Amino acid sequence: VAMLGVVGVVVYAQAADGRAVAGQAPQTVFIAKAEVPMGTTAADAVSQQLIVPESVVAKGVPLGALKAVTADIAKQVATSTIQPGEIVLTSRFGALPSTANTSTIPAGMIAITVNLADPQRIAPLLTPQSHIVIFDTLGGKASGAAATTTAQETRILLADVEVIGVGSQTSQPAPTAAAGAQQQQAGNAALVTVAVSPADGQLLVHAVQTGTLLYGGLLGTGVKVNPKSVVNDATILSH
Repeated sequence: VAMLGVVGVVVYAQAADGRAVAGQAPQTVFIAKAEVPMGTTAADAVSQQLIVPESVVAKGVPLGALKAVTADIAKQVATSTIQPGEIVLTSRFGALPSTANTSTIPAGMIAITVNLADPQRIAPLLTPQSHIVIFDTLGGKASGAAATTTAQETRILLADVEVIGVGSQTSQPAPTAAAGAQQQQAGNAALVTVAVSPADGQLLVHAVQTGTLLYGGLLGTGVKVNPKSVVNDATILSH
């Protein structure tokens, strides 16, 4: 029994030594030497030496580290800015959210992109060529010298707009006091591109920039939306 115990200790020690040596073995991974702007292809990042291969110890290599730029990866783009000093992960390259090109924009219209969280964009039903109504909720903020709270109201911002592009985006930040509520929804979100007239585009941009909360509704066949309908805290129960 004593001999078996000694043998077991020796075998365990040798295995531990082997793991330690393996952890110190060098592996080649790509490291960002300069900022890689979002939209840069992996091939361009390599050719411009924005990312370069370097040897690091195996135990310092994170899961999913980029070890080789294959033909498939070379065509993909950085989905967000990669900062200098990062060990580049394969997941940092992929396809950007789909965006509309000029051929998909109806004549006389302009394309406007807004960032909507899952509930606000009617996920997962929203697709290009869908028609939506956009609601706009405002008020409920402190205002004036006495810092009184104004009544909230929800109105129809745009009664019927065509969706021409939907692109996924995730991990939105939590709401902050300084940022607009529409752009600060926590959780999953998407870039939704709609085709609107120049005048309606101005309304939409103003609503986004002033921090009102936008909400989309998918229009069914034959539905009519009253563009003058307004609901506020006082009238909501009378509807």
